[in-house]
Amino acid sequence: MKIVFIGAGSGFGSVSFCDIMSFEELRDSEVVLVDVNPEHLDPVSAYCRKVVAHYDAPTKVTTALDWRDGVLDGADIVMTSFAQGGAAYAGPPFYYDIAIPKEYGIYQNIADTAGVGGVFRTMRTAPELLAIGRDMELRCPGATLLNYVNPMSMLTRILTLGCPGIKVIGLCHNIQYGIRDIARWLGVSHKELVYEAAGVNHMDWFLRLEYLDGRNTYPDLLAASERPEVYKERTVQFEILKHLGYFTTESQQHCSEYIPYFSPREADRAAMGIVEANPSAEPVRVSKRWGPESDLMRQLSGEVPLRLTRTFEYGMHIMHAMVTDNVYRMNVNVMNNGLIDNLPDGYCVEVPCIADRAGLHPTKVGNLPIHLAALCCGMADMQTMASDAVLERDLYKAYLACAIDPVASACTTPARIKECFDKLVEAETDWLKGYWF
Repeated sequence: MKIVFIGAGSGFGSVSFCDIMSFEELRDSEVVLVDVNPEHLDPVSAYCRKVVAHYDAPTKVTTALDWRDGVLDGADIVMTSFAQGGAAYAGPPFYYDIAIPKEYGIYQNIADTAGVGGVFRTMRTAPELLAIGRDMELRCPGATLLNYVNPMSMLTRILTLGCPGIKVIGLCHNIQYGIRDIARWLGVSHKELVYEAAGVNHMDWFLRLEYLDGRNTYPDLLAASERPEVYKERTVQFEILKHLGYFTTESQQHCSEYIPYFSPREADRAAMGIVEANPSAEPVRVSKRWGPESDLMRQLSGEVPLRLTRTFEYGMHIMHAMVTDNVYRMNVNVMNNGLIDNLPDGYCVEVPCIADRAGLHPTKVGNLPIHLAALCCGMADMQTMASDAVLERDLYKAYLACAIDPVASACTTPARIKECFDKLVEAETDWLKGYWF
């Protein structure tokens, strides 16, 4: 198997490589580590080679500063995990995504999934991902692109529609973290819980949540939320659980950006403990993960042992399923084609899927409860409009995506959203030109 990892110096790079190596059947792969920043690429390359030596494996590790010029030739898997234009959550252009909407009363703390910031992250990132997908169609047609880049729903839909000659799978870890958090609050192992979750990325709902003996877990979760130390971990989600009856995934900072109940008003932000983001305007050259005192560099130097425990990320389990008879169940971002009946077909949804040697098999969920579907649809409408804007190179549609975003539209008027949009276009011109104008 040839695996190309674009953005290997990211937080996923070293972890994903260790996950690959944890499967004996994947150790004879060729892994190409790609990162535009040599100060990230060099240490991750050294780290990965140290892991290969630990296993005394035949794995071939090579590096490249760019995915172009034939790097994708013959690839079976391409993994993407990068931020286009700068660090994902510090410095420009992320700084502009946060600071400029705030001038118009639109508060976002993460801005990587929805809202005005999410739309602009998509506008910057999608052209690069489309170029990767189209190069795959030429050099490794039929290969699988495992996308970890946010905004997940928008980018997965853009890639699926824009690059039909490859297989596109959008992967996240909000379900895996979510069920483990629930188990921790309940004082049990996550393996003692049975669940089904579905919705749209970062707003999946635990539709079924039970103990192994069939008892409904929700009463105990509500009781756990009455403990102050538990409640403060997920204030937004627990308020939604109390009043709408279901628990949703992701952190409170994330969740507050997708629904109009809390972020628009200062008093509600304070009550929910939603801390205002104030990212630095200074560019970031080297991530802390590769700083001299970081845990990764201490592993590399031998100061601490290598951390080789397999994580719960889905990507490497999909690879393992492709070359063995193992079968895995996971939540994956795919196009809705009758999977969730009360969300429109052609939207990107996150549903349970089965991965085996024959590929990925989404499972039908049916109808979400109407109130949950309504919340999902508000965010998914915006994501669909934004992804259409990218595919059509239509700046007006990109503005409309911002205008119909549930939180932005609860914060201010269409005219002010347009003014904010235009100011962001001007601030981020260097990252938008060439594709948008």
